[in-house]
Amino acid sequence: MFDFQRINRTFPVMLLVAVMSLAVSCESDVNISPEISISESAVSGEAGYVFVDVTATGQWTLSIHFGESDDVWADLTSTEGSGSKDGVILRYEENTSAESRSLQVILTASGQDVAATFTQSGQESSGGDDPDPDPDPGFSENPGWLELPALAETEDCHFYWHDMTSGGKTVRNYSFLWDRENLVAHWVAYPLNTGLIGTGSRTDNWGYDPLVPRDEQPELYSGYDGRYDRGHQLPSADRLSANTSTFYFTNMTPQLGRNFNQGIWASFETRVRDWSRSSDTLYVVTGCVLEGSLGVAYDNLGKEVTVPGGYFKALLWYNHASTYSFGQYSAAGFYFDHRNYSGNSFSPSEFIMSIDDLEEITGIDFFVNLPARVGQSQADVIESADPSGVSIWN
Repeated sequence: MFDFQRINRTFPVMLLVAVMSLAVSCESDVNISPEISISESAVSGEAGYVFVDVTATGQWTLSIHFGESDDVWADLTSTEGSGSKDGVILRYEENTSAESRSLQVILTASGQDVAATFTQSGQESSGGDDPDPDPDPGFSENPGWLELPALAETEDCHFYWHDMTSGGKTVRNYSFLWDRENLVAHWVAYPLNTGLIGTGSRTDNWGYDPLVPRDEQPELYSGYDGRYDRGHQLPSADRLSANTSTFYFTNMTPQLGRNFNQGIWASFETRVRDWSRSSDTLYVVTGCVLEGSLGVAYDNLGKEVTVPGGYFKALLWYNHASTYSFGQYSAAGFYFDHRNYSGNSFSPSEFIMSIDDLEEITGIDFFVNLPARVGQSQADVIESADPSGVSIWN
């Protein structure tokens, strides 16, 4: 005869054990053994960068071990995170020694340490002095960030970048191609997400850019002499934690005021920040087109500043959980003629286009480091795709 009273007493316990077993089983399926890989584990003696991919569950950290050496010759653009992450950049300096050198990048996750070894060869003897030891330092210093377009430096156009502190760590702020003849940046490129936006308020702390010689910048303490605003390329509200850097004179261009800078363009900047909140990171290139210039404006010293004929943004949206048909990325371009607009509200459908189409208008090759992440064929698909049908841009 069955002991129904005993069954009634023991059934809840059996059920609890079953549920716990199922939970453990599910957890074992979810947990991932930490793994780390480097896109190239052995490189030449020249300065450069490679990509580090992390596979992990939960929080993780990255560190570099240089062995017995006291020489710190490489760094990482990110040293902590959560979940799997591709494309952390390992930047390394030129090896001027004839001897090769190695380091280990160590991933700490789930109570485990996993290491990947990276080796840089020494310099080969050339048998004599280098007749052109530094023919193009700007290109050799390209850090490979995903937001960067092609660095088309010339005698009058030079590439610079600013760092900032975020979460107690030094990270990139923004980079730009400065034109010392026209006294504007052709483009300003930067990553954008909630953490990088930070908190704070507008400082209005106008000043010279410490990276660029003063005589190659406009002086804009009192703005432009005329009908133009000091228009931010990197918006003040995009860097509340490093706000002063957005008020450098190199970040300004002369923009029409109420019916452009203060109206539709400001509305557009707000929408870009909204898009960044749905991403892991939104990579942004903001710039101006000098073709069709509206003439010149004057700085506080009477120097001429070229007034752009148009403005643009190239956006690359990334979310590791995305299920779009072209992967975890989506890209969109936007172009505005520099003129007065009757309405202040921004409608994406009026200005959106593919990155390829924006490249035709601007002559700029955007997101040149994307193929290293996803392959050339996938990058071509991302840049040629019509973004108007993608829900995130609506």
